[in-house]
Amino acid sequence: GDEVLTYSTNPNDADSDDDGLSDGDEVLTYSTNPNDADSDDDGLSDGDEVLTYSTNPNDADSDDDGLSDGDEVNTYGTDPLDADTDDGGVSDGDEVLVHPGMDPLDSTDDSAYLDSDDDGLTDGDEADLGTDPLDADSDDDGLTDGEEVATYGTDPLDPDTDDGGVSDGDEVLDYSGMDPLDPEDDGLYLDSDDDGLSDRAEADLGTDPLDADSDDDGLTDGDEVNTTGTDPLDADTDADGLTDGDEVNTTGTDPLDADTDADGLTDGDEVNTTGTDPLDADSDDDGLTDGDEVNTTGTDPLDADSDDDGLTDGDEVNTTGTDPLNPDTDGGGISDGDEVAAGSDPLTSGDDTVAAGTYSGGCSTLGASDTPAFALALLALPLLRRRKS
Repeated sequence: GDEVLTYSTNPNDADSDDDGLSDGDEVLTYSTNPNDADSDDDGLSDGDEVLTYSTNPNDADSDDDGLSDGDEVNTYGTDPLDADTDDGGVSDGDEVLVHPGMDPLDSTDDSAYLDSDDDGLTDGDEADLGTDPLDADSDDDGLTDGEEVATYGTDPLDPDTDDGGVSDGDEVLDYSGMDPLDPEDDGLYLDSDDDGLSDRAEADLGTDPLDADSDDDGLTDGDEVNTTGTDPLDADTDADGLTDGDEVNTTGTDPLDADTDADGLTDGDEVNTTGTDPLDADSDDDGLTDGDEVNTTGTDPLDADSDDDGLTDGDEVNTTGTDPLNPDTDGGGISDGDEVAAGSDPLTSGDDTVAAGTYSGGCSTLGASDTPAFALALLALPLLRRRKS
């Protein structure tokens, strides 16, 4: 019933199309047409494909090489299950259809057309050139071997064909207008010492294109020119005794200003000699600049009260007029600080005895009512010494 009503096959012939497969196998097993001996029209009967060549009877080109299974078996002698019968790298179809004259059974002729690394050169060309047929960029310069040979005329085995210092790839891809065959233009972009300045710029400046820090100051030439504005040929641009690098990286001072805090001392003197802060004009906060203390008053710029009299050096110079290097400016026996605290004149010695009795911060135990008597006693001391003598 199925043969007659469904498949139109001959119920009296087990293989209606005489292809070597029974009608039942074609319908139930291989899905081929039991009324068509060559279901995929590839030149091989369904039976031959299944029983002899193991090809797909429903696919005219079982190995997808561009040749039908029948052509491979009957015409070229190639393997219909192997897209590259000779394993030369070029498919059977390409050898027959694309490159006439090639033998799909001879692997030695494949290199004439095979481009294993897809660089635009055949393996045969690469063998002649000495480039690597498995590496698209044999010299690692950023250009494929094919581009170098066919487009730019550069050497695919030399990353810098013109020996100018910039690779062929950089000249072509990164710096528009450069000629990878002309070394003269490389200096515009080449930075041999990686300091941020091109060799050409360094030639103009007079710096060393092979030394990133021409003046050895701790800053690269590029940083000096492009960032700090210092002289890349002078380690101490402001001549303050500190290298530009130390000023930028360590002290935080201005490498273009010899006296960053404008206190009258160079940054170098403050760091190397006085020990003062080159960023603070008054390191001890006494009211006098470090420079005034060192150059004018002779006081200690690191001690707010150089003579330890209880008055800051600044107060003595600017307010009381006392000597910041003498704790008792008037020589009266009472320190300048005590006199000021007691309300007496630190520049007049005659009132020191009064200050001695009235200064509450001192060691005297005299009350205010005892002051006249005490003062008279002090005045009488010289007379007593004369009588004894």
